[in-house]
Amino acid sequence: MADALVLDGFLDEQTVPGDTTGSTARFRLTVSPTNDGADEMVLPCSVTDPVIAAAVLHDLAPGDQLRVTGYLHLPRTRTEPMFLAVRELHVLEAALLLDEAAALPALRLVTNPT
Repeated sequence: MADALVLDGFLDEQTVPGDTTGSTARFRLTVSPTNDGADEMVLPCSVTDPVIAAAVLHDLAPGDQLRVTGYLHLPRTRTEPMFLAVRELHVLEAALLLDEAAALPALRLVTNPT
């Protein structure tokens, strides 16, 4: 099997369950290798480890900066999607959320699955 990819990027949207039980998860990672908007790409990601999937579904929020490690699955047919099968995920920086009551930025506690 090929070497794993390690990518840093941002979560721009909410994560979604990959199945009805919530034991898998999906999300889209925005990656910009040169920090130039013209070079940005959005990479679909899939998590099948139930522990990491639970953290993805319950602990991540749009704006979080992530480092993901996984294997790129390229489509074999025109109808198959390309995606990164995530094996490890680390939160590099949690997004600031707006505290509606105080109208001030508030930090969130985010777990780092290991």
